[in-house]
Amino acid sequence: MTSSDRRARRQYWAVAILSPLAIFLLWVFVTAQGAVPAIILPSPAAVATSFLDMVQRGYSGVALATHVGASLWRVGVAFLIGAALGVAVGLLRGRIPVIDAIFLVPSEIVRPIPPLGLIPLFILWFGIGELSKILLIFIAVFLIMMVNAQAGARSCAVDSLRAAQSMGAGRWQIFRFVVLPSALPQIMTGLRIAMGTALTILVASELLGGDRGLGFLILDASSFFRTTYVFAGIILIGLIGLISDRGIAYLSRRIVHWEGRR
Repeated sequence: MTSSDRRARRQYWAVAILSPLAIFLLWVFVTAQGAVPAIILPSPAAVATSFLDMVQRGYSGVALATHVGASLWRVGVAFLIGAALGVAVGLLRGRIPVIDAIFLVPSEIVRPIPPLGLIPLFILWFGIGELSKILLIFIAVFLIMMVNAQAGARSCAVDSLRAAQSMGAGRWQIFRFVVLPSALPQIMTGLRIAMGTALTILVASELLGGDRGLGFLILDASSFFRTTYVFAGIILIGLIGLISDRGIAYLSRRIVHWEGRR
């Protein structure tokens, strides 16, 4: 790494740290001045106090770890299954026109529908249990990954395909060594987008009922105007999203190393 690269990297991390710090200091300043009512924007100290209270005593009679574990389980199951199936179907759509035709109309009809619009239907079909929550997240993840994988498969250079064919490569070898590497950058990008979307829909999915999960915590606290608990829950989901995004980005740099460092 050259000196200019090291300087650019230091500058990158300095900005990455100073940006949230500036937002935090602005938050402290605004709340200290009383410019906004505390019921709308509580102070960081009040939010921290509510968070510590949840750590020690839980929320609604349930330990905070249980709320976090319930949400992570729902997101994790839906994300893993949705991503796996989405990538598989997307790659097939990108290389096999018949399969693309099968999924074209159904996927394009469902894709623009907001997840909240599916809640009443899911309640009728699957009730208010875990299945409805997981399926709501699954559909969003599946559609995102399918579109990204399909676009990645179609981005494969024709010259690369012909070169592999001329060297006697079979269909599986072409897929394994040509199509899949070409699609990986967009698949990894899709994973980051899908994880963020999954966490967003988590709150909507937990509208379906129950007394566990961060989405339930936020919605229940907002119903009783417990704004500090709402902020604590939102920040906790944001931190989970940040950690998961950085984890996927790290894997992307390791797996798709030819795309360069980001």
